[in-house]
Amino acid sequence: MVCACALIASLAGIALPALKATRDRDVARLAGRHLAMEMQRLRFEALKRNAAVAIRFDPEDLGRMRLYVDGDRDGVLQRDVDAGIDPPIGRNTRLSDDFAGVALGIAHDVPDPEGGGTLIAGSDPIRIGSSNFVTFSPVATATSGTLYLAARYGPQVCVRILGATGRLRVLWFDPVSRTWRQD
Repeated sequence: MVCACALIASLAGIALPALKATRDRDVARLAGRHLAMEMQRLRFEALKRNAAVAIRFDPEDLGRMRLYVDGDRDGVLQRDVDAGIDPPIGRNTRLSDDFAGVALGIAHDVPDPEGGGTLIAGSDPIRIGSSNFVTFSPVATATSGTLYLAARYGPQVCVRILGATGRLRVLWFDPVSRTWRQD
């Protein structure tokens, strides 16, 4: 009986880390799909309103996001947001509220999905130019760039925004082959 219990405990000790890693990978991929769907919804909102609409990632707290609509037809700009000209749509949201353990971030060194070198762990996970806004226009274009998400124990996901078409792709990093794969 003691040997059977010891064997079960050993097998559980081996299986639990693998289960945690699988759970983290799946949660990170779901968070990436969720973020892409939110941005797709934002794209349709721009078409519906016939105005630019943007999602802003708070530079002080990258996990916090808020949507804004262009109030003066010159694009969603930080100065217009500060002045109240580009009003918010809805409330602040956090990715971690829906996906515990997932945050915007680069957890470990990974190759750039475009093949342009290596992304260093801890570097800026928002690669959309010099601002923290991803803007969708009423003619279905968007800000080009990539947003990187990481789960607690390392799984890495990215959401790619293709500017000319406003289309979105979710990729996940396969550490075994060291390549990005489409979700």
